Order: sequence, then C-alpha cells, then structure tokens
Amino acid sequence: MRSAVLKQVGRIEIEESSDPRPGGGEALVEMRAVGLCGSDVAAFRGRHPFRAPPVVLGHEGAGRVVVAATDGAVPAGARVAVLPLASCRRCGRCEQGLSHLCAHRRLPGAGLPGLLSRYVALPASTLVPLPDDLTYAEGALVEPAAVAWHTVRAAGVRHGTSLAVLGAGTIGHLTAAVARLHGAEDVLVTDVRRPALRLAARATGCRTVDAGDGAVTGEDRADAFDAVVVASGHQACVDEALALCRSRGTVVVLPMFPEAVRAVLDPLVLKEIRIKGSSLYAAEDFRAAARAVAARTLDVRPLITADPAPLTGTQDAFDALDRGSDVMKFLLDPAR
Repeated sequence: MRSAVLKQVGRIEIEESSDPRPGGGEALVEMRAVGLCGSDVAAFRGRHPFRAPPVVLGHEGAGRVVVAATDGAVPAGARVAVLPLASCRRCGRCEQGLSHLCAHRRLPGAGLPGLLSRYVALPASTLVPLPDDLTYAEGALVEPAAVAWHTVRAAGVRHGTSLAVLGAGTIGHLTAAVARLHGAEDVLVTDVRRPALRLAARATGCRTVDAGDGAVTGEDRADAFDAVVVASGHQACVDEALALCRSRGTVVVLPMFPEAVRAVLDPLVLKEIRIKGSSLYAAEDFRAAARAVAARTLDVRPLITADPAPLTGTQDAFDALDRGSDVMKFLLDPAR
C-alpha cells in the first residue's frame, strides 16, 4: 500500500509498504477521505509537540471497513468516521469520564497510525458508523465537528446564549454552526479573511466582523457576549476575547499558540471572567457530532469545495497550506 510520509520538515514522500494486519480488537479500514488541519501544518513546519519526522500525518478521516474486528461490531463494508483517540480506560481520568485527557492516550503519530495511508489497522472502538448516503468527505469532517462540539459544551452554550468566535477557519466556522444547534441566538464570528467571513455568514447565519483596525472591540461590542471562543492563534485574540466577554462570562481557548502569549489580564480580574481550555473531545462529543453530520442538521458541505485529491497531491496540499491558502479544507483520498 501507499502512505504519505513526512520524511523531514517540509518534505512529504509517497512510500510503498505491506498492508497492515489488524491485531486483536482491530479492524482494517481503507481510508477514502482525510482532511488536513492546523496541527498537521505545525508538524509539517517542525513545530508539533509530538509528531516529528518520519511520521504519517492525518487524523481527520473516513473510510470503509475492509476486514472487521473479531467482535463484528462494525461489519466489513461499513462506512466509518475515525475517532482518532484511544484511551487506556483504566486511569483516574478515564474513570472520571475524561478519556480525552487520558495520561496514556494514543493518537495518530503517537501510538496510532496516521490516516494518510490507503489502509490502517485501528481499534474497533475508534470506528463510528456512517450512513451510506453520506460522502466520505463529509465523514472526514466529523472530527473537526467534534472539536467544535466539545468547545461549545465547554463554553456552556445553551438557548439564548450570546457567543463570539474569534477566527473563521474550519473550527471557528463549525463552532458557530454547532452553537446554533445548541440554541445560541447571537453569534458573532471575526477574522481578517473576508472570504472566510462570507462563508461563515452564508452557512451559519451568524454576524461577522473584519478583525482588522480594532473593529472587533468597538464600544458597541465590549462586554457584549456570554461566552467567547478563541479559535485563532493570533496574539491579539486573547485581549479581544477578554474585552468582548461579559462579567462572569466564559472564554474558551482552542489553539496551540506558536509562541508565548502576552495579554492584559485586568479584565479577567475586574469582570471575574473564567478562562477554560478545550482539548480534543470526549467520545460522546464525537458520536454526537457524527449523528448531526449524518443527519445534516450540521451541514459540513459548504466547507468542501473540491473532491478529495489523490494521495500524490499531499506535498502540494501542504505547500499551499504553508503559504496560507484561502481554501477552507484540503482533503485527500489515500485510495487514489
């Protein structure tokens, strides 16, 4: 089979290898759509905390079960989204229902195979069935949708909540959409990229503001939101979030920042704001997101602007992302 391997910083090679053999409790999956995200780009640039060359990247994926696990829970031929996280199920965090924070968790590139391979052997517990009428590309977007689902829960969004989302990338877009599903009424999305703002407004019905020239924190928006999600790694977003958040509101921080963040914390104290991190997702977040994507109550199709490209296009896709492409979501088909 073929895999796209990050051989060194900035260089992807397509390598041939033997097909993997599933072990106990594992199924063999043919990957048909794999999305690239910011953490993949961080690895490509040599800045990821644990994914380092040589490594197969990719953790947003959907495919078809070729060989079922021995328990037969997900049969051969089934379409599945891959929940790219396996926990030990025995540590204190797992026992508290925090399996996504498991001290022994395995992730693609760190104990689990990266998904940019034609075939991957994965624990059957990480496979979430999808309906046959859902495209593989939509199935690959369940993973970022689960990130958004977990974030919206962390922010405490419910009916009537006002929410600001700083950053209109894939996660920011999906956070706004998921917040709508949870009953948020006033949703604002900010970014400096106007095409991304237009897409967010069209697909989610949210208000948008160009983040340039200090427009985000104008007097009419200061202290205006019950919750603020930081979905951009830009330094200014932390100060903007604290300015936008109401007294005793919640700021949720999503991204890993490329360098130390400097922020004015007076609003945090004066308004008694709570700051929370949001990491990955619990299994129930992933399954809830999968149900919403499958029913298209969470419609991810506006984010898909092209069919998944062949695996041979992996280097070109990463080069485009590294240059700052306006394409919202690059998808690859490892079976092509």
